[in-house]
Amino acid sequence: MKKLKRFLPYLLLYKSKILIGFLFVALANICAAIVPKIVGTTIDLITSGDYGEDEIWNRIALILVLTAASGVFMFLTRRTIIVASRLIEYDLRKDLFDSIESQPMSFFHENSTGSMMALATNDIPASRDFLGPAIMYSANTITAFTMIMFFMLSIDPLLTLYSLLPLPLIAIGTFIIGKKVHVAYRDVQDQFSGLTTLAQETFSGIRIIKSYVRQSYELTQFAAKSEEYTNKNLRLAKIQAVAMPVFMILFSLSQLIVLGYGGYRVLEGTATLGELTQFFIYLNLLIWPVAAIGWIVNLVQRASASAGRLGDMIDKMEAVPDEFNVDNDTIYRGANSDDSINGSVDFVNVSCGYKTGYFGLKELNFSIPAGSSLGIVGSVGSGKTSLINALLNFYPIESGSILLGGKSVIDMPKGVLRRAISLVPQEPFLFSTSISENIKFGKPNADMDEIIEVAGLAQLHNEIEQFPKKYEAELGERGITLSGGQKQRVALARALIRNPQVIVLDDALSAVDTNTEAIILKNIKGYLRNRTSIIISHRLSTVQNCDKIIVLDGGRIIESGTHEELLLLCGKYAEIFKLQLIEKEIEELR
Repeated sequence: MKKLKRFLPYLLLYKSKILIGFLFVALANICAAIVPKIVGTTIDLITSGDYGEDEIWNRIALILVLTAASGVFMFLTRRTIIVASRLIEYDLRKDLFDSIESQPMSFFHENSTGSMMALATNDIPASRDFLGPAIMYSANTITAFTMIMFFMLSIDPLLTLYSLLPLPLIAIGTFIIGKKVHVAYRDVQDQFSGLTTLAQETFSGIRIIKSYVRQSYELTQFAAKSEEYTNKNLRLAKIQAVAMPVFMILFSLSQLIVLGYGGYRVLEGTATLGELTQFFIYLNLLIWPVAAIGWIVNLVQRASASAGRLGDMIDKMEAVPDEFNVDNDTIYRGANSDDSINGSVDFVNVSCGYKTGYFGLKELNFSIPAGSSLGIVGSVGSGKTSLINALLNFYPIESGSILLGGKSVIDMPKGVLRRAISLVPQEPFLFSTSISENIKFGKPNADMDEIIEVAGLAQLHNEIEQFPKKYEAELGERGITLSGGQKQRVALARALIRNPQVIVLDDALSAVDTNTEAIILKNIKGYLRNRTSIIISHRLSTVQNCDKIIVLDGGRIIESGTHEELLLLCGKYAEIFKLQLIEKEIEELR
């Protein structure tokens, strides 16, 4: 129950609907509880023979009215409590989505996509079942039981006491079965996360799977996980299946007690047939409330397991509140303005590492004046991507400080920091929408002229014009309908349209041929004149015109200077330059 307390703030938001729903369910049960009383007295009246025909018809009409009223009130109960649960479900989904969006990059390396999908597809519906049906039927059980007990005690207290003897056994059975349901459902959810992750990875990597002819292997893996998921669901179903028969057996025991002792009282003349009939009707009215106990316990246990999983996720949102933005054209929460950032970048004794023990940067020191350009080269694993991750505060640094415009990026609200920097990664992500929507993702209010301008700078406009729908051409998942070079240029246009103070090209033109790359760099040279630019590339031709170039190796700067200065050093940079010249000559000979 402690885990379920996290739903209390959501319930309080809709307390008026829920309280009105409680009133309706009470009225429904009052109407239903009066009916057996009228039926019993009518039977006694008919048995005595002292009645008029109009009186009997009036009683029948009253029974019909009360039954109809009970149904109407139960409908209104659903229109309040169940509707409130749907609204809470919406709030939960929104908070979950906001929480996932606000997580640091390290979170997505440590948690699978499947586990996050399972929260939305399984855990939130399980929570809604508790917040709606479980609460509604709990209120129904309590009020129905209270009303029925009142009328039963008014008829025969001793017979009522005997009929309640099996109830402690029901309570014990509920407790034992409930604990088993909680554990079994938690296992089901964990297995579902693994199954969803496997499916997501399979669909995302379908081209690799087909190219390596690994369909059978993936199918075998999925079948194995599916079978395990089925077995865990069957285990849960078996536990749940035990609950209802146990409750019904114990309830039938109550009916036997009433039939035996009540029948004896009627034969003895100390009770009437109408009173015994009332007892049986009241017991039948208790069938669903009593049976619902087991069902409610199952819902509560499932919701408890889901509340823990959802809580672990949603609670993490508070750790990085500044990263959340309401609107891309408005100021980020906790920030005043990012116009004052002049674009200068300073790394002062920066070291950072990862949980694996690998240190990406080691005592890194360099400065980039506002409006200038820095080229970064180095072998694989030299720390180039770690440098960008540290600048954007994707990962915390171990020591030192990083300054943007003279302000520490750690103290700066993440929203302001990332609005000031546009990143073009080597492997761009494109959304399953039109080309124009992908380009203006960073500036939703951009007009068509702006889109065409940045597409022209990225040497993409002429190619887009060849598409049947031009800029409205729909891209497949992750931009599958475009080539690798086209994807990179769409991502470049998306970064340019944001008009940032700092632009980072992380090997962003690696899939583009050298001639096209040269044209693009010439096109954006004027655009980058008043902006700080950081260009990472394996091709030295990409960075050779930068104001300064640094060579990384093992997370340290081993060489720095202009293109000409580095060639004169005859070090690592010069070695790479000679090798690339040889490669170029070989390509030209072909």
